Amino acid sequence: MLKLNDTAHKILDVAEFYTQTKGFNAFSYKDIQNDVGIKTSSIHYYFPTKKELALSMTARYVDNFHAKLLEIRDLYPSGIEQIVQMAEVYIDVVKQNKFCMCGMLASELTSICDASVAKLIYFFETVQSWVEEAITLGQHQKAIKQNVSAKAFAISFVSVIEGAMLIARTKGEPNHLITVINNTINDLKI
Repeated sequence: MLKLNDTAHKILDVAEFYTQTKGFNAFSYKDIQNDVGIKTSSIHYYFPTKKELALSMTARYVDNFHAKLLEIRDLYPSGIEQIVQMAEVYIDVVKQNKFCMCGMLASELTSICDASVAKLIYFFETVQSWVEEAITLGQHQKAIKQNVSAKAFAISFVSVIEGAMLIARTKGEPNHLITVINNTINDLKI
């Protein structure tokens, strides 16, 4: 893969937007061409196949999300507040009438390469581990119930968020996700 320049990032921005709003299989290079204002041959220069586009898009999304999680951990010393702020990232996505890009790609596994699937697995495992660490921190701070299994809750929480996003998007009601997240977080608190 070539080093990404501004044009490559614009292509990825449009592809990510389409993936989050329509799905990965619902757009073509011609759609990207129209939005970026370049020829499809230029898109193929950066991303020869759509599977390579998916891999670059996934890698960038995972890196950006991971950076956001590290930023949240640095800004918020409270474990419970870290979880709340992470959930806000998902809520913001739904408010934009989008879906988690990794969740969307997970529904279209047959259209992406094994390396992209590995990035998706890494994404979900990283988010779960991050939530587990925040729960453990919250337990040490006596803000989260001691009888909660941090690992089990983290796995469930990420699954609940992804599922609630889907329902919220289907219903056109971002508040559905907000309600589910608030109820789930309230169950954690002492």
